[in-house]
Amino acid sequence: MNQTLLNGLSKLGISLEAAKINQLETYMSLIMEFNKTYNIMKAESIDELTTNHILDSLAAVPYLTEEIKRLKVEFGENLKLADIGSGGGCPGIPLAIVFDEVSFTLVERMDKRCAFLERCIATLGLNNTKVLPLQADKVKPQSFHLEVFRAFHPFENKIMKILLNMLIPGGTLCAYKARAEKINSEMQDVHVFFDGPQKNGHQLTWERIQLQVPGLEDHERNLVVVK
Repeated sequence: MNQTLLNGLSKLGISLEAAKINQLETYMSLIMEFNKTYNIMKAESIDELTTNHILDSLAAVPYLTEEIKRLKVEFGENLKLADIGSGGGCPGIPLAIVFDEVSFTLVERMDKRCAFLERCIATLGLNNTKVLPLQADKVKPQSFHLEVFRAFHPFENKIMKILLNMLIPGGTLCAYKARAEKINSEMQDVHVFFDGPQKNGHQLTWERIQLQVPGLEDHERNLVVVK
């Protein structure tokens, strides 16, 4: 058993059955195996991978649990979630393991990474997850109720348009970010999106939620939520 993972889950208040913990550990083993050849994710050891990527991805689970409940009330049980620019699968795959009752799409443009993601889905038996091998700007409009991304791209006008185009009106966008100072600068760059109603009549709002990642207490981590 990965004690760093178990201790981190406990600190985050996340209780997972043994089968899901096994899926997380298998996923990490796949990353370490493929890293030798393909450099899927920056991690020199299992502990580094666990802390910097898996627990970092799962730190938003307490918030996302409540947000998914809210979205189910508004849109019904068949929610569609997406990890944009999924890369090696974080945060999408860890979240898909935790929230196995909702559908996940891993949006990734690079063939090598898509092949790795497909391998992970098959090996882990993630029946709620699929890979969409497209650039984000090629995704069908209004495809998802909730979008997450981590290390995808800074907020800027072009990126904001792409992200909102994929989002079903009334949906939620959650971006894993670092320093509040950098976040405030990015959000100032896209302030025009929050100054009035969008074309569909919806008013956009945003907030910053501080995340506490076990093992990364000295590193500022935040979740930017756009509704």
